[in-house]
Amino acid sequence: MTHTLWYTRCPVPTASGIAFQRNMFGELFAGTDYAVRNISELPKDRWDTHFNHALDASFREGGGSPPIWARANGASTRLLAITFMEEVLGIYVRADDPAQGMPDLAGRRCALPVWPKLIFNFFRFAAEKGFHSALKVHDMDETDVKFVDVVESDDPHRIINSDFASGRPRDNRSYYHAQLTALLQGRADAIFAKGGEVAQLEREAHGRIRRLYDVAASPTIADRVNNSTPRLLTVSASLVRDHPEAVVRYVQTLVRAARWGEEHPGEAAQAIAAEAGIAAEDIGACFEPRYPAKLMPSLDADLLNALAVMKSFLLQRGYVGRDFAVDEWLAPEPLAEARAHEGLAQPRAR
Repeated sequence: MTHTLWYTRCPVPTASGIAFQRNMFGELFAGTDYAVRNISELPKDRWDTHFNHALDASFREGGGSPPIWARANGASTRLLAITFMEEVLGIYVRADDPAQGMPDLAGRRCALPVWPKLIFNFFRFAAEKGFHSALKVHDMDETDVKFVDVVESDDPHRIINSDFASGRPRDNRSYYHAQLTALLQGRADAIFAKGGEVAQLEREAHGRIRRLYDVAASPTIADRVNNSTPRLLTVSASLVRDHPEAVVRYVQTLVRAARWGEEHPGEAAQAIAAEAGIAAEDIGACFEPRYPAKLMPSLDADLLNALAVMKSFLLQRGYVGRDFAVDEWLAPEPLAEARAHEGLAQPRAR
């Protein structure tokens, strides 16, 4: 009997994406009773499992807020590992705006996106956290600006499990299209954008916007926490309970993919670009120089602290309605076994 293991990943740099691009799942699961399949093979009406983890026997790697939201809403999941890759967390204004820094946005309009087609608006969380941190760094808070809603009408499912390497063309418009339009038309004075998608935003803008501030410049990691910092690897609790060997093999695949990415940064950039739908040369402009070293799944104490910051913000701002204990969510054994199988020493406890 063949057991199907479903997976989903975000269009950001992850070991999962590299493993998919290089068919590493096929290599490590060859000869087993398991088949690793992408949720994009399912009918589209089931793709929301990327956010709510409603599909049993599935893995997810990507932005941290959806799995926290899903767990708070009762999803039976376990947390296997975390990564944290520094990326652009940009506040953008029009190119001709006189503002020279965040204090110049006092009393002005900052856009927060509304996504009617999303069951959980992680884009809004990202923007709210980005503005919150940018203002905090400059001894300001949200009362110093005005927030305006901007409706993004695109289908969010087009960005889930995209394989731009397959030849399917990337849309010319960014995930911030309506916010960019509002900014250029003077209905907003500032927008937030992050990660590899800023390259697409800047191309779409054709020089009509500029980055006023990058939260990634803050020396405080709590400020740099955003939707994709940290990223979480989660799995259905049933798999940990009933198929632990498959979970270990899956995590081992990601450990191997992360090692390959660090050893082959040029090829890794090509794979990551295919995941995100951006050009390989965009990688260096959007992510930290040592990004290949940040693909490795971990449960480092600093990463757990970053997760705590994210969860606290989501709770305080009403994105999730119920708290839960991270210690009870964690399943550290698969990562430890996977590292051992790959001949890696176990991280020292802090």
